[in-house]
Amino acid sequence: MSIMSKARPAAAVAAVALAAVSMAGTAHAVSKSCTSATTYSLSDATDAECFSGNDTNQIDKDFSLFGMTGWILAHKNDKPDGDQKITFTDAPGNGTQSGDWAVSGLADKTVITLKAGNGFGAFLLDKPGLSGLWETGKGLSHASIYYIGTPSEVPLPAAGLLLLGGLGGLGLVGRRRRGIA
Repeated sequence: MSIMSKARPAAAVAAVALAAVSMAGTAHAVSKSCTSATTYSLSDATDAECFSGNDTNQIDKDFSLFGMTGWILAHKNDKPDGDQKITFTDAPGNGTQSGDWAVSGLADKTVITLKAGNGFGAFLLDKPGLSGLWETGKGLSHASIYYIGTPSEVPLPAAGLLLLGGLGGLGLVGRRRRGIA
């Protein structure tokens, strides 16, 4: 077998691995935004609502967000409030006006709130909305996560599985080239 014929399978596996990395870095969905005391926006949200006041003083099991009640506080980025069943893995920075966000999982219904000025924006998440970008018109006071239902862990994304498969394939090709069974 020539060196070129041995290199072709490795090149194919490498191409699959590169495609997986490329898919993992896809652009975020369009931002949802709303305005009350300021303008709030969050990418990868399916809906947005704005309110005056403070989310942590208002949102409880009886508060209606997106026509639903029964909300539970999971996490607040500036102190250990909530049950921590869903947490920020990349929390919005207090005092800043934009940045990245990421959460550890989702429930049946999950909401991120951004509090800035005299109001807050609430953003309904849906799979695969586990990370994205956020922005406020004023410096952020805090961000919180609320949920309804049973929280679930974040599954390994399909792109990650493709990457692992591609790397495993490269390992097999390398073993064959060295004559290891």
